[in-house]
Amino acid sequence: PPPPAPTAMQIVESEIPDIETIEFEDMTITEDTEIEGPVTPPKKEVAPPPPPPPPPPAPSKEIFRIVEEQPTFKGCENIMDKARRKKCADAKLMEFIYENIVYPAVARENNITGTVVVQFVVERDGSVSNVKLLRDIGGSCGEEAVRVVKMMPPWNPGKQRGRPVRVMFTLPIRFKLA
Repeated sequence: PPPPAPTAMQIVESEIPDIETIEFEDMTITEDTEIEGPVTPPKKEVAPPPPPPPPPPAPSKEIFRIVEEQPTFKGCENIMDKARRKKCADAKLMEFIYENIVYPAVARENNITGTVVVQFVVERDGSVSNVKLLRDIGGSCGEEAVRVVKMMPPWNPGKQRGRPVRVMFTLPIRFKLA
């Protein structure tokens, strides 16, 4: 079926009001013109304060094996040449070990000689921690090497990007009968 026919709309006639005539005023401003009202100075745009610098990164628990500056045994800090300072620190380390190590009686009686390998971490403050025996030759030589490493004084810590970091250090100690 076809859609229903649209209903007719009734048109209502209304009166159109007369248009008012608007008179325009002269709004030109000259140098002599006075303006009434409060004078407010122009607002200066203030830049927001710069954000605070980011906090330094939290020290990580990561243990480095290779760093820009390896940890060194103390006693040679006054030497400026890096190679000579490392050589001196190595000599001081060996001196400390051989002054404090005691050849175990069991090893001496059984003519046990060889190299013991000890691994440890030089912490950010230079202290020695996580001492482990990697290779032992028997006769209590490994236990003696661990004992001496645990009694080491603090080291100069290793550094990465100028900051002290934890560094894994492996130290071979040779036991040899004369």
